[in-house]
Amino acid sequence: MKKKAFLFVTFATMVLMIGCATVPRAPLQAQRTSAVILAPKDKVWPLLVAEVGLNYPVQAIEKESGLLTTQFVQMPVGFNNSGMERYVFPPGGFLATWAGLRMNMRIMAIESEPGKTMVTINAHYEAFEDNVSKSWIVARSNGSVENQILTSVEQKLR
Repeated sequence: MKKKAFLFVTFATMVLMIGCATVPRAPLQAQRTSAVILAPKDKVWPLLVAEVGLNYPVQAIEKESGLLTTQFVQMPVGFNNSGMERYVFPPGGFLATWAGLRMNMRIMAIESEPGKTMVTINAHYEAFEDNVSKSWIVARSNGSVENQILTSVEQKLR
């Protein structure tokens, strides 16, 4: 009788494990987070400030050094962070469930040579894990926001 019970438990465990398997998704591709813009800093800077300032709460603007920083902002990702893949590579975690995504940015604009401005955007994301650790976990940006800002500035310069 014990052998039948053992076989049943083993079979049931295998069925559960197979049923929980997920289909692997295609890997997400990182987008650009920096660009050399073929324009002087004096033309790039106001466009960059306008693009960022209209969408994110600005914390500091230092035109001379080319530094622009934002405060943390909550990102719209839906229930259980179902839309977080639009912004980050989702962090893993045993039994992790998610309840929020926040982000801030540090942007540098430096005129590397006359007529060429290097813009680098560093977006820092944190996802709130609300099941096990109940804390903010750093999530790696996929570059979508950074690329959108760079593209917008480039298009306005045309």
